[in-house]
Amino acid sequence: MRYFLQRLLQFAIVFFLVTFGVLVFMRIGLNAPGDPARTMLGGVASESQIQYVTKRYHLDANYLVQYWYWLKGMFTLDFGTSTKNLAVTTFIRPRILPTVFLGLYATFFALVIAVPMAVSQAYRRDSVGDKVGSFFSFAFVSIPALVLAPLLKYLFIDSLAWFPRLASPIYPWDSLSGHFKNFFVPVLALTLPLSAIFVRLLRADMVSTLQADFVTLASAKGVSPRRVLWGHALRNSLFTLLTNVGVQVGGLVGGALVVESYFNVKGMGSLLVNAILGSDLFTVQSVSAILVATVVVVNLLVDMSYALIDPRIRHARALS
Repeated sequence: MRYFLQRLLQFAIVFFLVTFGVLVFMRIGLNAPGDPARTMLGGVASESQIQYVTKRYHLDANYLVQYWYWLKGMFTLDFGTSTKNLAVTTFIRPRILPTVFLGLYATFFALVIAVPMAVSQAYRRDSVGDKVGSFFSFAFVSIPALVLAPLLKYLFIDSLAWFPRLASPIYPWDSLSGHFKNFFVPVLALTLPLSAIFVRLLRADMVSTLQADFVTLASAKGVSPRRVLWGHALRNSLFTLLTNVGVQVGGLVGGALVVESYFNVKGMGSLLVNAILGSDLFTVQSVSAILVATVVVVNLLVDMSYALIDPRIRHARALS
């Protein structure tokens, strides 16, 4: 419980620093700290509308007061007003699920690819298969999404015409095949570099673990190689991989900015880019807050999962 409260406090500090920093820098970047309401409403609003927005969100107060009322409004799902004089929630609500699908699919399939490949490479270290796998993992780690996305688009969409050009948000409960076709190429553009990172990390840990004394002892006692490999060695090699899964959630946000924009996926990444280019203050603040909360919560879940892998961690936390 104490550990959870400590992590919760860290979450609150990180959330405040990032979201308050976004508020301040957006105000400074617009060079309009005294009249942000006119900018929010797109510069075409009447004086009465400007006064109403200024009073409602306390935009004539200092930054801390503005931040407090914005944060208070978030708990009632009042994210503010966009430059189009519409509630920010009208833009965020339909864009959350496409980004969630991209992130979940990319992480899931990256792990599905990476775990068996890394285990196989570590078990057959320095073999031809290990060298070939290391070559491809190094290649995909080196290729950014900005380069990989056009290549995949040219191959699967322009040349082979297997998938549609626009990744419209077709949900699985509407059409499973349509959902698969629309999300396959964008997810693949995120999955390949992510799986390559996971392979390299897990392979290195597995090679070290397979040389540990407890693995040698288990083999000497007659435990089957499959059980030693998948039951003992893999379980003790997952810590770095799990930590990196949490870290890569933030990296997925950066990759999603490119992928969503390139494949016309109407998600949170493309919304954030458009909001920054359009100087949409409340939209930038709200999207940043959601992304920060997601990253911190995922990392908290990763930390809590350590106890499931190693009982020693669970006992140590209980004693503390």
